[in-house]
Amino acid sequence: MSKLIKVRTDKSIELIIEKIKEKASLFDFVVRGVFDMGKEFRRHGVEVDKGFEYYSVMLCNPEKAYRGIVGNKIRGALLLPSKQVVIYRENEETVIAYVKREKGEVEELLPGDSDFCEGLGISCGKIEGLIKLVGGDYEI
Repeated sequence: MSKLIKVRTDKSIELIIEKIKEKASLFDFVVRGVFDMGKEFRRHGVEVDKGFEYYSVMLCNPEKAYRGIVGNKIRGALLLPSKQVVIYRENEETVIAYVKREKGEVEELLPGDSDFCEGLGISCGKIEGLIKLVGGDYEI
């Protein structure tokens, strides 16, 4: 079953994004993209409230992702969304949120692909560690 990881901090969104970019390599990731969702919604004609702050940060281990997708293209349907972290303001705090996929859940979706299921579970655990690090729960 998936698990919602949610870290609250008094750090600014900008600082959290900066720290994710700075620390991602410690967890074998790069930041593939940062999306200001307010700008994205506006770009598509949505009237967005003033002060709306909501960001999507896409993490990736390009070599590992490429090898995984080349091995079985359907893996990308699980692999790519599993690397998205959202950051937003709520009640005077910054929230870093992530849906962590558990190994058993991935095995149900891709039975017989145990190496990939194991690797994705490890990657999801690393993202949880990165979130806790930048949110201030622990230090490396």
